[in-house]
Amino acid sequence: MALSGTTPCFHFAHANGFPASSYNTLFSYLPADWTRLNVEQFGHAPRWPVNKNWQNQVAELIEHVKRERPQGGVYAVGHSFGAVISYMAVCEAPELFNGLIMFDPPLVTGPLRHMIRLAKKTPLIDRLTPAGLSKNRCTQWPEETSLTDYFSKKGLFRHMDRRCVNDYVNAVAVKEKHGWTLGFDAKVETAIFRHVPHNLHRYAGRLTRPAVLVTGEQTTVCTPTMRNRFIRDNHLNHQTLPGGHMFPLEHPRKTASFIEEQLLHWQRHQD
Repeated sequence: MALSGTTPCFHFAHANGFPASSYNTLFSYLPADWTRLNVEQFGHAPRWPVNKNWQNQVAELIEHVKRERPQGGVYAVGHSFGAVISYMAVCEAPELFNGLIMFDPPLVTGPLRHMIRLAKKTPLIDRLTPAGLSKNRCTQWPEETSLTDYFSKKGLFRHMDRRCVNDYVNAVAVKEKHGWTLGFDAKVETAIFRHVPHNLHRYAGRLTRPAVLVTGEQTTVCTPTMRNRFIRDNHLNHQTLPGGHMFPLEHPRKTASFIEEQLLHWQRHQD
């Protein structure tokens, strides 16, 4: 539980392909005296290769929080992939956490989970998830390329705050002798998409910490068809913020304000 008089400590789990420092602009709007924990790039540690239903990534998150947290509990905050592994971590190790904020998680619920479970055994999974795109993505660019301009024109980035696109570039672009290389391993990104959990129903009823699910008003990922059953099974509060699936990087100030208000609300009621 939170300790009286302490400032919040939170763990932030990133979206697939977006290292934690991609959110630096968002983080800059949070109080400077707050403690933030994060794994910069999930799935890259040799000890924690991507595996079925992201179980290694959940274990990696739990281990990181156990090792790095100050005295008292931690609030889990996650976006997309990071929201799902945060949810599973809070269910599996509730003693570590005080609350959970999930931003637009990719939820596999209802009959779709059976299709995804079977598709994982075939190439069809690359058509049902973004894995088919990520496995063919460009990973190298000439030295003269303006990567912020390059990514800003891509569909996923088109509505992002330009500062967030620049944060992403700084997080993933590795300078090589003859140009730039993508620092977030595309094979890891593809593996994460291919192993999207189809077993979330097994966590129903295990969430014992206050939690809120936040979706983008224009999301095409965490849609009512996917989220309504999940909200009901977990007794979640549901709210929306402007933007699409990537709204934390489209509206970093508004997203940071939501985090601050929610964590302070929980902090007051838990002290």
